[in-house]
Amino acid sequence: MLPHAKNVSHTIENLAKNCDIASSQDLFSIELAALLDEMKETYEDWDKNTPDRFIFDMLVKRSYTAVVDYWETILMIIASNIEHGKDYNLRMDMLNLCEHFLLQEELHGTIVFYSEIILKMIILPCMVWHIGKPNVSIRKAAVVCMIKLIENKLMEPEKLHENFTHVFNTMKNCLDDDWVHEIRFAGIILTKNMINYLHEHLAGDDWKMMYVELLKRLDDAQDGIRIECCKCFEAFFDNLPDPWNSTFYDYTIKNILIHLDDQNPAIQDAIKGVLQKAARIQTNDFIKICKEFEGKSAHPALVKSLWEHATEKYLNG
Repeated sequence: MLPHAKNVSHTIENLAKNCDIASSQDLFSIELAALLDEMKETYEDWDKNTPDRFIFDMLVKRSYTAVVDYWETILMIIASNIEHGKDYNLRMDMLNLCEHFLLQEELHGTIVFYSEIILKMIILPCMVWHIGKPNVSIRKAAVVCMIKLIENKLMEPEKLHENFTHVFNTMKNCLDDDWVHEIRFAGIILTKNMINYLHEHLAGDDWKMMYVELLKRLDDAQDGIRIECCKCFEAFFDNLPDPWNSTFYDYTIKNILIHLDDQNPAIQDAIKGVLQKAARIQTNDFIKICKEFEGKSAHPALVKSLWEHATEKYLNG
């Protein structure tokens, strides 16, 4: 903290005590309560230069847990000011405020209760694709918020799964973004987190949606994304039901095997790790596919080691 900031904080604490208020947190919450009534009349008209939006940001952050008393109003203001058409700076600040809440452990109980509203009114609208470079940052910030929501278990798995199709279809544009590799990378991490969090609830159509998008990312121009995609595929095969759809399984394994011939050793190792996980299910099919591919591969010994590993680990116990 800067020296001036320490002086300001100390002064505000003294002000609170001189007003017979327990702490600066209580002082800010009193001010927040008074100003929210006024802000409810103007928040729909805020732009990047509106003074009230800076006051709002400061008060809700400094009020700490007291914000739970005004939670619905606060969420209403944030949701209104992340809409497409609002100023970029205003939208980013509102998403940063949302992320701030998601990281405050003291607020987690309240956030769980309102998680579906946060998902549908704040996070998902910001993931929707719109033309223009600023919107890329908006989508990336929304993906980060979604990752934090899952990492901190702020939405029950059952409730999140009810929204899975909507979430995944909305975030596809992040996985497929041709111009910005950071958002593709973030999309892969989000997909991996969703698999690990929701695997007990995922159904056939859910797995089908994901494998198609993951195979695309194995062809990504960025090796880092391809390696991260392999980690996501490992989570996929760790949790995929056995047996899966035979047609989808054959197609997926054949397309993954092709990448064993990549010139980058790191990619080869990552693909090998995926295939070792994939051998867990439909093992006989896996061995058959590998044997067919062995003669076509630039690394037949590696392919042979995979089906031998599957035979020893999954068929012979």
